[in-house]
Amino acid sequence: MSKRTHTREDQRQRTEFFDEGKRLDANPETRQLAGCWLCGLRIDYTQAPGTTTDSHTLDHYYPVDDYPELQNDPDNFRHCHFDCNSSRGKGDAERGLGELMPAWWS
Repeated sequence: MSKRTHTREDQRQRTEFFDEGKRLDANPETRQLAGCWLCGLRIDYTQAPGTTTDSHTLDHYYPVDDYPELQNDPDNFRHCHFDCNSSRGKGDAERGLGELMPAWWS
């Protein structure tokens, strides 16, 4: 059974986090902070959260099933695509290692 709660406070926090992402995405200087933390691509903030594969969902860095005490901790929140969050489930995040070092670096 899930340890997740679905209270008005939970919904308020989700809405507030979505609105924060939308504000960050609107400014080219902060846009990277509003992207998907798993794949790094831009999230479609024009769609309602959780309605399309590219729409926003609030992801928890530490899964709620394992860390229920962190469900409402904003430091545990991450902006994420609906599809990326669904694919991850409650497992560890599988992020790429980033870009390869340029040849001149070695």
